[in-house]
Order: sequence, then structure tokens, then C-alpha cells
Amino acid sequence: MKIGYVGLGAMGGSLVRWMIPHHEVTVFDLSPDAVAACVALGARAATSLTDLARACDVVFLCLPRSANVAEALFGNDGLAEALTPGTIVVDQTSGMATDTRAFAKRLAERGIAMLDAPVAGGVPSAQAGTITIMVSGPTEALDIVQPAFRCMTAKIYHASEAVGDAQAVKTLNNMMNMVMRVATLELTALAVKQGAALPALTEALIASEGANFTTRTVLPALVAGRSVGDFRLALMLKDNNQALALGTACNVPMPLSALGRAAVQQNIHITGAQAGLDEVNSYMQQVCGVRFDAGAGAGLPEADFARLSQTIATTLAACNRAAFLETLSVARALGMDLRAFGDILNNGSAWSRESEAVLAEVGGAPCPRTLTDAITALRAVEDMSVATGVPLMITGAVRALFETAQKTLGADAAQDQLARVYETAGGVSLRLKAPEPA
Repeated sequence: MKIGYVGLGAMGGSLVRWMIPHHEVTVFDLSPDAVAACVALGARAATSLTDLARACDVVFLCLPRSANVAEALFGNDGLAEALTPGTIVVDQTSGMATDTRAFAKRLAERGIAMLDAPVAGGVPSAQAGTITIMVSGPTEALDIVQPAFRCMTAKIYHASEAVGDAQAVKTLNNMMNMVMRVATLELTALAVKQGAALPALTEALIASEGANFTTRTVLPALVAGRSVGDFRLALMLKDNNQALALGTACNVPMPLSALGRAAVQQNIHITGAQAGLDEVNSYMQQVCGVRFDAGAGAGLPEADFARLSQTIATTLAACNRAAFLETLSVARALGMDLRAFGDILNNGSAWSRESEAVLAEVGGAPCPRTLTDAITALRAVEDMSVATGVPLMITGAVRALFETAQKTLGADAAQDQLARVYETAGGVSLRLKAPEPA
């Protein structure tokens, strides 16, 4: 397959390297160093976008924003002018679904098919060949491009036939990741302030019902003193803004997402727009008054640690559940299949043990825990917050959501009934099979 790749930044440069040994690859980027690195691996350097377009059957783009994609496709000497009918364009940008659909329509008028195929899991996963690719667009085009995708990873998910849906999924994935990251770090800070040793707490949370992508990747990195990735906060803010715009367009409230987005914005004001995800950890240390490293936490007697870590885990599970239901509501409002959406999130950077449980529950599985179980833990950590001075941004909002649900549904209601509150607020059905219209 003759493949073109436009955009050789941290993500694009990591993805295209997997295809170079197996396909005839031509690359283009404004950075000579990025191009040279790919040429050293066997790629050909295009002299221009039109040069690349004429040489390729499939053209990938991985650019910062949809505006950059528009310029690359339809700007002066853009790709579209030189692409031949039958060519397939694959956009791996974390872009706006509405923009991508407009691009696809313009390309279709020229006989060119389009897929959007953003990724989840971060640059380290891209480098390791374990990235999650979510794709939307015509199955016929996907079948042709599959050999190229399989060079990058085995984790490929077809979100739908509608171009743009995969980018909506990616936007919601990143939003949920940030909500869980803030919730996990604020609760970790609280536990450390209470005397829990960070290495022991990390192990306990990974094994608990509160486990999520942050406990599984970020906390171990903090203990080891290594980076969690250099994804720029400015791009995360862009994705978060897009997620909130989706919620607004669908009339689905997203209170937790708004708080997660606010944390990113505050972080940028403090550390600068060029800061990466590592700065989220520094920011949370600063606002919580703790440090995150292997020596953090004085250590507690075994029984005290067990009680504290269980309370933190129960609270974090409640946060994970609420965050997932919030994004699931938007996905349903957009007309997406809940199982496909949930499976994609659970194979990327929005994974949590609780979201796996919620997917089982919306399919009919019972939930053994009550709203009161979560509220007891949420109230306990809020008392600790007052005592230690650690602010709880996400956790405080989650307590309000659970207590609202308890007042509506009763003290003995199971936690799966929280979905009913989200159904009412978002005007959606959170069951795998939506009920037939009356």
C-alpha cells in the first residue's frame, strides 16, 4: 500500500514508524528533523503536500486541530487538489466531529472517501504498539486501510459508519480521563496527608473497585519518579472544550467535565500553555499541599491503612461511576451504541473498573452496592478534607450527585439506579437496548 502521512509530531511520528517497514510510506511535516527521522527509517520525504497526494493511495493526517486539517486538505497547494478519485483520507487528529463531517462531504464530491481514526492511550502506548484506534466511516474504506492500522496496533474499534463519531468518542475519552485524573490525585493527596505511604496506596487502589487508568499508569509513574507523557495541556484543553460543546449541543449536563476542564485551564494559567500532562501532577501537589513521590506519606498501622485505603477506593469508584455515566449520556444523545462506546473507552485512557461494571449493569447485571455505601465514604473523605486542608473538586460534586439520587430513589437503592438520574437529566436511555417510542 502506498501511504502518505502528514503530521509527524509526538503522536504522528510514533504511529507512522510502525508502517514504514511494511508499506511504501511518504511523509510531510514542517519540521525537517521530524521528516529526517522518518527518512532514516526508510520513508520518502515529500517536497509538498501535492507531491505526497500524487504518490499515495491512502493519506493519513495527524495534526493539532481541525483548522490545520482544513488547511492541509483545502488550502493553497492542499492535498485535495492532487488526490485522485478512489483515494482514502484518514484523519487521526483529535478534531471536531462537525468539521470532519464537512471535510468528508467535500472530499466525497471529488470521489475521495474519508475515515476519522483518532487514538487513545498516549504517546507511550503509540510507541509500544498498544495504542487504541477508534475509527468511524464506511466499512468498505476501513477494510482497505485495516492492514495499515494493524501495523500500529491490534486494538482497532469501528465506532460507527458515520464519519466524525470516532472523534466525538476521542473527545469524550479525554474528558473522562481528565476527570478521573483530578479525582484520583485529589484523593491520593488526601490519603497521603492522612499518613498513607504512596507506594502502598498505589498498590491498594490498583487492586480495588476504584481502579482506573490514572491509578494504573500515573500513580506508579509518580512512585518511580518518571514522566507520564508530554501531551500538551493546551491540546487537552481543546479536547475538553469540545467535549463540553458536545454536551451543550445535546442538552446533556456535564458538571464533572466542567470541573475537570477548569482544572486544566487553571493549570495552564499557572504553568503556561506549553506545559504537558506531567504538570497536572505538579499542579495538584501545589493546590493540595503535598508531594507525590516514593517517600510521600509517613506510613500507617496496617489496620488504619486498610480502613483508609478502602474509604478512598470506595469514593474513587463513585467518582469513576459518575464520570462514566456523564460521558455515556452524551454518547447516547449523539445516537451511539453504548456497548461499542464503552468498549472503546475501556480499552483506552478512560478505563476504570467501575465503567466495566456499569456496562454490565446497563445490560441487566445486578449491582451489589447501594448509594448509601458510596455516600458514607464520600462524607468521610469530606470530613478528612476539612481536617487536612486538601480541596476536593471532583469528589465534592460527586457527593452532591449521589445524595441527590438517594433522596430521589431511597436509601436502599443500588448504585446502578444512579443511571436513572442521568437519564432524566439528559433525556436519554442508558440501557443497552433503548426502549421503543410510545
